[in-house]
Amino acid sequence: MIARLSWLAALLAGIATLVIAILISTDVLLRYFLNSPLLFVDEVASFLLVLVIFGGLAYTFLCGAHVRVDLVTTHLPPALRAWLRAAGLALGIAFILLVSWTTLQSAITAYRYGRVSTVMLYPFWVPMMVIPAGLLLMSAVMLGALRRQVRAALGPPAGRDEVPPSQESR
Repeated sequence: MIARLSWLAALLAGIATLVIAILISTDVLLRYFLNSPLLFVDEVASFLLVLVIFGGLAYTFLCGAHVRVDLVTTHLPPALRAWLRAAGLALGIAFILLVSWTTLQSAITAYRYGRVSTVMLYPFWVPMMVIPAGLLLMSAVMLGALRRQVRAALGPPAGRDEVPPSQESR
């Protein structure tokens, strides 16, 4: 279920990327050739960019497509690498949950005060809710990776190493 939600969020992020490209291209063409720009493009593109960033987080992690730097951990024993990754995942989950809580509070405040965008009067809380939603989905994916990592670290000695990305995403 988490893998499907991650895939759906990444699909929406991909569609949002396409919509941003179309909107900006249309705006540029209308502005320079017809001297009639689309006023809403800057705001909508900014809101969709939030979806692109936070919608694709979980799927990127699930597929193992994120960037890692293994210069330090490459030479460590596999069992130590396993526990180091488990600790890193636990710390990452705690940080993401803290940021999710903070951004959720900001979105609730924007909803309560009725904050809207300047040009088209879109409610700010809608794109602001994408941030904690994407981060919570990311933490759920990381929790699954932490569960697999701890199971591997506690398992037989031959399997005590970093676990590969989840097979659910493929």
